[in-house]
Amino acid sequence: MIQQPLSASWISEFGLADRAPPVFFNSKDGLSATMPHAHVLRRAFDLLALDGILCAENTPLIYFKVVESLALNTIVPIQRQFWNHGGAPILVLVSGDKIHVYSAMSRPVPEHEIHDRPPSLVAELDRVAEGLQSFIVSVESGDFFRQYVRSFDPNQRIDRDLLSNLKDTRDVLDEITNRNISPEVLDALLCRVVFTCYLFDRQVIGEKYLSSIGIENASHLRDVLSLQPVRNAKTALYEIFSHLQNDFNGDLFSDDLEAEARKITHQHVRTLRDFFEGTHVRSGQRTFWPYDFSAIPIETISAIYEHFLKATNETGAFYTPRFLAEIVLDVALHQSGPLIGKKYLDPACGSGIFLVGLFNRMAEEWKFANPNARNDRRAKELMQL
Repeated sequence: MIQQPLSASWISEFGLADRAPPVFFNSKDGLSATMPHAHVLRRAFDLLALDGILCAENTPLIYFKVVESLALNTIVPIQRQFWNHGGAPILVLVSGDKIHVYSAMSRPVPEHEIHDRPPSLVAELDRVAEGLQSFIVSVESGDFFRQYVRSFDPNQRIDRDLLSNLKDTRDVLDEITNRNISPEVLDALLCRVVFTCYLFDRQVIGEKYLSSIGIENASHLRDVLSLQPVRNAKTALYEIFSHLQNDFNGDLFSDDLEAEARKITHQHVRTLRDFFEGTHVRSGQRTFWPYDFSAIPIETISAIYEHFLKATNETGAFYTPRFLAEIVLDVALHQSGPLIGKKYLDPACGSGIFLVGLFNRMAEEWKFANPNARNDRRAKELMQL
């Protein structure tokens, strides 16, 4: 009897051999331009090097990845990227005769703090076809989530966890000042440093950019915030803001930066440094920095902007989770056909999370139509959509 290789046999064992797009994808080749969440699925395949994605009602449900080993030094970085991506609630790692099931709603911890099993590990399964097919049924029916409800804590989802940590940082920034600094200034500062970290993690800017504006021996925002004495860190930070104001078109950098810098104290800068070094700013306890903005979706950054700069009782704006925005887009765009060439209006636009999601879908459609486009043409034409 000829055995299937591991890379192929697991699909049959889970009972997925007869499933096809848009329910099950064994590669990103099965994606199409008009498929809901196509940009999310493509990003997941590329970021995590996945071997399969199971969807339910066009929404990612389980990510599958074949790995050589389930050793901690293998699974910890995978789980961290999976958590930061936040595209599906479950990650299944397939290796040898064992299966590991991980939750996207469990905050990552560093390898040296794991003494028994990772907190995000929900279940260990044997590679027995009958049991694996029952697992799929239990996930699709919701029974798996009810059985392991403690492993799926919405407050530990990437967007909620990051927003909660940022809120604590924002509160401490407000408490430490003895100057008359408006909440809007502190909110803008916090959003600005988050977006700047996003640019560093995405390698849009880096050591060369810093060197070009006179900041040496630094390659990331953390390096800048750690400069000593603290006044050097503050000067360098606002130097970055000033150049980003010219290099990026957006209202995050449109404030009077000189006036703001005069209000921001060295203690504010220390608090920002502590946050980006993984310190829990409320307790002062040094923790693990779990965030990776190279994996965190841009919609989550949009949600941060909405939460801190728009979400007030006076404006009537409220935080919209990414998954909810995607569901709304699914309904609104159902049977609408191609998106490119049409105009769209969001009259209740806060941070633009619906428009960001819509643009991602339009960009995905454009890339399908122009698979061999050079980066310069891609950037120019995507800006014109």
